[in-house]
Amino acid sequence: MLPQFNWLNPTKVIFGPGRLAELPTTIEQAVGADSRVFLVTGRSNLRESGVLQQVLDSIGSSRVTLFDQITPFPGPKVVEDALDDCRESSSQVVVAIGGGSAIDVGKIVSVLVAHEGTCQEYLTGERKISHHGLPFIAAPTTSGSSSEVTSGAAVWDWEAKRSINLIHPGMFPDVAIVDPDLAMSMPKELAAMTGMDAFTSAFESYWSIEAEPVSDALDLQVIRLMSTHLESSCNKGDSDSRSWCSLASTMSGVAYSNSHPNVCHAIGSPLTLYWEVAHGQAVGITLPTMLRWTAPAISSKLPALWDALGVNG
Repeated sequence: MLPQFNWLNPTKVIFGPGRLAELPTTIEQAVGADSRVFLVTGRSNLRESGVLQQVLDSIGSSRVTLFDQITPFPGPKVVEDALDDCRESSSQVVVAIGGGSAIDVGKIVSVLVAHEGTCQEYLTGERKISHHGLPFIAAPTTSGSSSEVTSGAAVWDWEAKRSINLIHPGMFPDVAIVDPDLAMSMPKELAAMTGMDAFTSAFESYWSIEAEPVSDALDLQVIRLMSTHLESSCNKGDSDSRSWCSLASTMSGVAYSNSHPNVCHAIGSPLTLYWEVAHGQAVGITLPTMLRWTAPAISSKLPALWDALGVNG
């Protein structure tokens, strides 16, 4: 008998090489022509690659308020600064182009700009997110966080040594533009670490007690794609393997937005906070042990998993 389950993922996905060019049209469809845009990016990579200028030219730089102070593992102050700038800008739509950090900050800002209070009050639980905010469009430049299709965002409190996750259905991006061309500039180390993040998330989602048929199907395909293409994406950096890994990363997020990451991420966050181990590496190094630990509980699902991995169980 099939299990009963609920499924939620309202994000529209626009996938394919070159599709970042559709950003102006996507903005216009979301909020109309000549709208004010709050653009969130990292500090340098997008600018150095020339993509930032292309985006500003295509949208119209006079319409854009740029926040380009995103750091890896952003802390509360970064989010607070972005929120203050967005409120002052009177923007009508938030766009984030970057890795998981940029998308997470943009996601939080897009919601909290429509709420009273400071970011810190929501991080401590003093205030609660209660409704949707501004339309939010995400375009990932890495293939791993999958934040472009999920309802959560992480803030890293380095002083308190903890990561804080804000989660609310209103935080799902309205549109994800997944353009694999944006991932072509990743160095192989970043391709490996972000790829392992998505790869590990698929395993966690597959063995989760929240797992159901839709997430299982997605997770197995993510594992199959990453097993086939991640090594080439890292070592060759070719367009084909980077594209498949971009697709796998987005599929992983769609799955785990319903059947959530768990033990590897729970162990991995302290490794990052206390020893500055990169996130994808931190979650990935726990994967073999956690798979052995959980295997007895998912014995009926193991043959499909071994098949996806391309090994004999």
